[in-house]
Amino acid sequence: MKLEEFEIKGRRCLYFVDEEPEVLLVEPLDERELEALDEELHAIKAGCKRRFAYVALIVKDWNRELAPWVAPPVYGKVPFGNGAAETHRVIEDGVVPEMLRRFGTLKGADIIIGGYSLAGLFALWCGYESDLFTAVAAASPSVWYPGWMDYAGHRKPKAGRIYLSLGDAEAKTKQPVMATVADNITALYDMLKKYSDVRSFLEWNVGGHFREPALRTARAFVWAVGW
Repeated sequence: MKLEEFEIKGRRCLYFVDEEPEVLLVEPLDERELEALDEELHAIKAGCKRRFAYVALIVKDWNRELAPWVAPPVYGKVPFGNGAAETHRVIEDGVVPEMLRRFGTLKGADIIIGGYSLAGLFALWCGYESDLFTAVAAASPSVWYPGWMDYAGHRKPKAGRIYLSLGDAEAKTKQPVMATVADNITALYDMLKKYSDVRSFLEWNVGGHFREPALRTARAFVWAVGW
């Protein structure tokens, strides 16, 4: 699919747009993930019942720009930062207004924030922090992140639709922090089901964390768009 590009607040963005789009999909992406973006967009196009615009905000420092608060490293020596608030501001004050300016049919449209892995956790965090997003598409989100379950347990999400997924082998790791991911996502889903005005869904995929991330993310967006 043909992608266009713009820069906002010093950040690179890539976008694809159907004719007269009626829903906006937003996703933070690492540059390495761009290789699979065409596969993801084709899968969204095949499954989506609505005309959509998609925009990717390119993330350069994954562990800093998508982390909601500081946490120690899980692998290696690189800790997690607290750049999520800054990244959210770029999306809310820059990326989204620019897309609405370019494509008039998006005014008043549903805006869906999504992502994979730590970007999935970032999308969830945005769904709790901001009323801009009508839905969250969180594919294999890093709900093992230290402090996340306490954060989610004391707040109600502002987004009205939340998709969660996880690979059935993702918790099979010797890393004790990441090994909590299956229990945490199940507990998070149970929390979400308590809210009558929040529609949520948990999908279990076959395999570990690195199996078909583009297709898993596409399924997340398709569910979030779905009605």
